[in-house]
Amino acid sequence: MVRTGSLHDACHELFSDYPQAVTTLDSDGTVRAMVILVQDGDHSGFFALTQEHGEDESSYSLWAWPAGDIIVISAEGATAEPDVVAEVVTRGIPIPRDGSLFGWASGGAVTALIVVYSEYTQEHPVPGWAVMPLAGVPEDQWPPFAGQPLSGHWSWEQYRAGLFIALDGLIAQTPDTVFWVDTKATLGSNICAVTADIKTPEGDTLRRGRYVYYEVLRAGKQVPSLETLLAREGKIDLAPRFSGR
Repeated sequence: MVRTGSLHDACHELFSDYPQAVTTLDSDGTVRAMVILVQDGDHSGFFALTQEHGEDESSYSLWAWPAGDIIVISAEGATAEPDVVAEVVTRGIPIPRDGSLFGWASGGAVTALIVVYSEYTQEHPVPGWAVMPLAGVPEDQWPPFAGQPLSGHWSWEQYRAGLFIALDGLIAQTPDTVFWVDTKATLGSNICAVTADIKTPEGDTLRRGRYVYYEVLRAGKQVPSLETLLAREGKIDLAPRFSGR
């Protein structure tokens, strides 16, 4: 993936071509941001890129994620380190926005959920993901990257081929159907509980059941029944969370 033109144009292209990676930072929608993965052989690094709309044109700022020195990119060029800037904005891979929920499609059904984390927290100091297969699905139907870090494995080509399916919009339109349940105390991770089959616009079915972190399933831990999970207080309906996006 190589973008052409000036560095300023390449930044504009990133925000135009990858809306799934963009987070809006202010109420007016004038400041937006994304996290970009840069790979160099077996090594990888992350950068943050922001876009700020001005009266005449947009300006961009880039820094090593999560808090490096800021490089300003205007229509006239970058303020420093042109080689680094060029590498990031012409060859970097945008990462889906923090909290994005994708499904892995296999045989007309979603066999696993993938939650993307791209906001710096103590729990997630680098961007990553949680792969959560549907309990009871054979492991050969799991995503092939279960157990691998996000860096080096995220693929927009797989997304465009329909293997990764964005589920934020579907969940937003089906309230009281997809819930996030806190099971960290007993299992070490949370569970996503789906109360009924729902079909994606692509024709794949997000099936009723429990979507569980892959390590929990491989360890053979006892997973509570769907009915037990849905009876718990404090479970979160994900529809309102995604409806504002």
